[in-house]
Amino acid sequence: ALSVAGKRRVLGKSQPTTVKGHLAYTEEMVRTLRIWSLGGGVVAALCGIGGGMIMGPILLEVGVIPQVQSATTGAMLLVVSTSTAIGYIVQGAAPLDYSMFFACSTGIGALLGKMCITAMIQRFGRPSLVIFLLAILILVSVTLMTATGIVKVLAS
Repeated sequence: ALSVAGKRRVLGKSQPTTVKGHLAYTEEMVRTLRIWSLGGGVVAALCGIGGGMIMGPILLEVGVIPQVQSATTGAMLLVVSTSTAIGYIVQGAAPLDYSMFFACSTGIGALLGKMCITAMIQRFGRPSLVIFLLAILILVSVTLMTATGIVKVLAS
């Protein structure tokens, strides 16, 4: 019921636009995004990764500009990682002092990374740098997950 109401709301607000990066939502696009989002959520949960890594390339494919895609996937990652961390803290599986230290370290790293990528985009005038960095991140993640799995299988 919620997805039908959401689809009507999104489609009702969609106006033809000529602004670069704005999407003109169609029934097919909403249906496709809904299916990919559900599939991306399942894959992300099964693999233990943030949904942003799955949805990032999909958002680029449907025409979202790289800066908006990066912000959207960052927000997805923030929600997933925060809720997971809170769950571990509540269960007592993660010490609060370590959790706070790593949360602060990660926040500082994210701010520094944001400042660096913004400076690079302004210097080179190429928003596509975000796409290349996303591709490199996904490639490294897949490689490390595969290597970790192989090591665990060989060790057992």
